[in-house]
Amino acid sequence: MHLVRGERATPVASADFSIAPQTASGEVSGPAIFVGYAAASESTPGADGAEADAKPYDDLAGLDLKGKIAVVLLDAPGRPDTMTFFRRLQREASDFAAAAAPLKQSGDLAGLRALHERTRGRVIAILQRFMPEADLKDMWPLPADPLAVEFDLQALVGPVMREAGKRKGPQFGMGAGSLRTKVERLAKAGAVGVVALRGPRSFLDDQEREADAFAPLLREDGAVGEPFAVPVVQIKWKAADKLLRVGKGKQKISAVQAAIDTKLAPQSGDIPGVELRLSAVVEPVQVQVPNVLAMVPGGDLRDELVVLGAHYDHIGAVGRGECGESRKGDAVDVVCNGADDNASGTAMLLELARHFSQQRPRRTVVFAHFAGEELGLLGSKALADKPPFALDKVVAMVNLDMIGRLGPKGLAIGGIVSSDAWMPLLDKVGTAGLSVLYEASVATRSDHASFYKKNLPVLFFFTGTHADYHRPGDHADKINYDGLMAIGSLVHGVARAVADGLPVTYKAPPEGGGLASGLPGSNPDTVVKRVQGTSAPVTAPAAE
Repeated sequence: MHLVRGERATPVASADFSIAPQTASGEVSGPAIFVGYAAASESTPGADGAEADAKPYDDLAGLDLKGKIAVVLLDAPGRPDTMTFFRRLQREASDFAAAAAPLKQSGDLAGLRALHERTRGRVIAILQRFMPEADLKDMWPLPADPLAVEFDLQALVGPVMREAGKRKGPQFGMGAGSLRTKVERLAKAGAVGVVALRGPRSFLDDQEREADAFAPLLREDGAVGEPFAVPVVQIKWKAADKLLRVGKGKQKISAVQAAIDTKLAPQSGDIPGVELRLSAVVEPVQVQVPNVLAMVPGGDLRDELVVLGAHYDHIGAVGRGECGESRKGDAVDVVCNGADDNASGTAMLLELARHFSQQRPRRTVVFAHFAGEELGLLGSKALADKPPFALDKVVAMVNLDMIGRLGPKGLAIGGIVSSDAWMPLLDKVGTAGLSVLYEASVATRSDHASFYKKNLPVLFFFTGTHADYHRPGDHADKINYDGLMAIGSLVHGVARAVADGLPVTYKAPPEGGGLASGLPGSNPDTVVKRVQGTSAPVTAPAAE
């Protein structure tokens, strides 16, 4: 990467920039232009029915990008990277659990109160940076009995999303922070290259801001195998502040980001007198990994199909990809074992296949173990795009992903919006005494989404995230086997009814779409209902 002023070309220090893993190969040059977050707001109705986004926001409005190198901020206005934020919450949950365990064992109520106050204070401090107007005083209250206090990741995300949605001014979809979304917009507008940076306001705390580490872009957009349309590099914000000044006032990019985030108004503009030259050469390494399919042929309705699926891949080892480090107090381990994510789903799928092979259904049932889910739903997308069967003969798809940690929160079943047949069927099947949350929306983060995008009814069974999510501690001894049996009875009831001929008709999504980036239960507006368990709680093993 070179910066050109007049006739002088200066190489940017190699420690200050990095080639994005998904970059296109090639050499490009052009005038530099700052494009903010390259974001555009989406119109979202407010609580009173009025438009919350009365004044549209678009960083690219009025810009001429043809033949230029776009300098773009990662993330979205006034918002941190969602995965980095989740990882921080996960770390807080892990540290809290490790510190709380001996306090609970000794009955130290004062110690638990103090620990809760410290942890809650840190989390609120992070949130308040990005949501200064949010009312967070009631977030994660201490229960009446301090011995019952838990750091519930999923329960925390819902209130955070609700508060974020109340922010006045433009609203940005979850995809607005994706580098792929930005690059696609910029390339379509004529940019020949992109320089991306995480601005100082997007870091979670002062320590991370000062460290100014490159953002982990390998999986940020969930499409590792698809290269960008143009060369893309990443630069550190401190280097950008020194080398690139915006507009006639030659403002530092850090100052321009602050203006965008506080005013929630675009501040895009030329970077006068600066041309950038980018050179990127990458050699893609592709490995063919198969989906594993089996079929039980049906009877009188054998031409109609039901797809039952679960992904069998996991995320490898610490230091490679998204496998996080071991939790405090756990034995040293470097492999993300994936007992819950997603050996739990694959095991149940095998058991369902055994059952259906012994008691043949009327419709043909396809059992699909997907590859590449953790890399961006690659296996299910490939199957949905080029199935070895007639896709128009598929009646429905049922997905099992992370169903091994049933706890007090119970089971979540997503995708109710995809067919009017689901809720009556689920009511008939019952709950097996479990607490169940019925979610209307279709979560984008698991394999059922690939089939929903093909206009097929889907259901998603899920018991929630936990502190061992994408960490080595996701061991088999923490699986709730009694819970798996109970969930299996529900899944079997649904699958058997559909496989034996129940009409399930696809329902077009409501305005705004049925897809949602949040997990089931994270948005109270899309929860159909909650049913409280009627039997003694099925609790996870003590190792949890």
